[in-house]
Amino acid sequence: MWELWSKWDTSALLYFNGLFPPSFDSFWLAVTGTLLWLPLYAALIVLLYRSSDLPTFIFRLALTALAVLLWDQGAGFFKTLIARPRPCHSVENLRVLVHCSPYGFFSAHAANSFGLAALFSKWIPRPWTALLVVAAILQSYSRLHVGVHYPLDLLAGMLWGGFVAVSFHKIDQQWTSKHS
Repeated sequence: MWELWSKWDTSALLYFNGLFPPSFDSFWLAVTGTLLWLPLYAALIVLLYRSSDLPTFIFRLALTALAVLLWDQGAGFFKTLIARPRPCHSVENLRVLVHCSPYGFFSAHAANSFGLAALFSKWIPRPWTALLVVAAILQSYSRLHVGVHYPLDLLAGMLWGGFVAVSFHKIDQQWTSKHS
């Protein structure tokens, strides 16, 4: 069964990795980096501040910081535990545009970006949530284009991000119900 999944994962990766010509590489390298997204993250903090009283803002900001830590370090933990090599080490005809560390399951980019979209979905206006989902899709796809993740790495990261976000929504609900 795993062999079938692995073949599908590799075929899908090769398809997505070659979907755009090399003339798009600079765009996808910018999308996969952090610098491009800093204005969006700053806007989220402003939106969170404007939509909350000060104690709620501080609490939600702390929850967000803890969530980012769990998304990122959770990915690092599972990468070491599962030790699935990144495709850039073994897939032939793959275009690799960035440094390739040893293990890739699961994607911290996907966990962080989809987790952030899910976490903020209850705290900010809908149009912003839609923008966060589009950003998460772009960031995740960029990892295929630069050749460092399989599609299943992204799916697992997305699920981890969502799991942490849903758990933190429960914590937020309990805290806000006590402090309203």
